[in-house]
Amino acid sequence: MRVVPVFTPSSLLTAWTPAPAGLALVALTVVPYAVWLRRARRLGVAWSWWRPALYLGLGVGTLAYAVCGPLAVYRTQVFWIGALQVGVLASLTPVGLALGDPVRLLRATAPESGHWLLRLLESRLARALMFPAVSTLLAVGTLLAVCYTPWFDRSVHSDAVAAVLYVVLLGSGLLFVLPLLVEELLPHWATPPVRAFLAFGDGLLDAIPGILVMTSSTLLTPHFPGFSTAVSGIDPVLDQKLGGGALLAVAESVGLPVIGAVFMEWVRSDEREARAIDAQLEAEQVGRRDGADSGLDDQPGFGRPEPSRPVGAEGEPDVDTQPASSGLWWETDPRLSGRFGPRD
Repeated sequence: MRVVPVFTPSSLLTAWTPAPAGLALVALTVVPYAVWLRRARRLGVAWSWWRPALYLGLGVGTLAYAVCGPLAVYRTQVFWIGALQVGVLASLTPVGLALGDPVRLLRATAPESGHWLLRLLESRLARALMFPAVSTLLAVGTLLAVCYTPWFDRSVHSDAVAAVLYVVLLGSGLLFVLPLLVEELLPHWATPPVRAFLAFGDGLLDAIPGILVMTSSTLLTPHFPGFSTAVSGIDPVLDQKLGGGALLAVAESVGLPVIGAVFMEWVRSDEREARAIDAQLEAEQVGRRDGADSGLDDQPGFGRPEPSRPVGAEGEPDVDTQPASSGLWWETDPRLSGRFGPRD
């Protein structure tokens, strides 16, 4: 195991390492997205600038900080740094990557036959893992497994186990966040209000691992190397409590932005639905006007006699008792016509 310098506050900015597993993960997240983005621009696909900015800044940036930066350097010697790394990879980095909307970008640029990643996301296994209850329990269960099994301790002593841990943490986070921000990956009943409720519930459940670690009266990883060295200068019990606080802080700080992102998607979904309804009603009105214009030849004065009308009991023409529509869109919308239709 390499020698780690004494930890100081400035180490959170200056300590970096070219870890092979970390560099590979960063490359795997940057290169495909850059290729899809370049292809989208070549095809003329409109893409908001802020999505690549969030993907690179909040997603790839936090990933690099966690697997090649100070969190990777001191994860073997300072417990709360290792816990912070776990929280960032499981919660913060997946949110940044999902806000870049790589799934929709891939769909916009993939050939008609479909990309293998899209086929994977549409498979039964992926659908089952991304089901709201399953993905939430999987994400929370992964954090509990890291804290209460020898997994974290073994990842400290083995780079291969650490690499597997990185991938699992990222995967469990993406399985929940991606469907939450992409409508097509969830069942039809998962409307924007339902997704907002799911985001709120996940924020509550994500706090459980941090609270359990922070309130534990015994050391969860008694063989952690940092507990027997003076790198951090912190008592092991306090170090563990700080680790639980780090997990809790990351989980709760990510929860509110996720709820906000889901709420904004809710607003955009309503706007798209309103535009679709307006377009449909406008098309119907155009069709009615065209039909009226084409029927002018059938009216009196255009070469044909006026058709006879049924006569009522008093000798007056029978009049339709249904009131004429005023043309207002909410009178023809099936969801609102019962509430806002014409009344006697």
